[in-house]
Amino acid sequence: MSVILLAAGITLRAQTLTVNGLVNKPLQLTAADLSKMPQQTITAADKDGKTHQYSGVPLFEILKAAGVPSGKELHGNNLAKYLLAQASDGYKVVFALPEIDTTFNNRVFLLTTLMDGKPLPAGQGPYRLVVKDEKRPARWIRELTTLTIGEIK
Repeated sequence: MSVILLAAGITLRAQTLTVNGLVNKPLQLTAADLSKMPQQTITAADKDGKTHQYSGVPLFEILKAAGVPSGKELHGNNLAKYLLAQASDGYKVVFALPEIDTTFNNRVFLLTTLMDGKPLPAGQGPYRLVVKDEKRPARWIRELTTLTIGEIK
């Protein structure tokens, strides 16, 4: 298994996150790419009620880099667009774009690479989507591999 060494001395397994679909700029992001994007840390409770510190890139920043409509562009037909997140095992979850857009609400969607200051454990990473303040973490997709923007027709 290949690894990537980050400046902070933390090692992450090498894996690519694909951002595709109805985007202006399809992306293939590595842990090194993500480490250069804005970072955030949140505290959230997992399905067992245990509180953890999750660190990573706000999902909004990744979608912005891919040219996904946001802010004032998110009206009319763009309100029918959604994000389909898929894990390596085929697990899928869906989010409407306004859920993620910071001009619509204050919810935090974080593409995490670290939990409690360490790389995500096997079975959870190297990338996991954490949605702070959801009552149930069923959409906290583990082993995230693909983010696809689609549209309801």
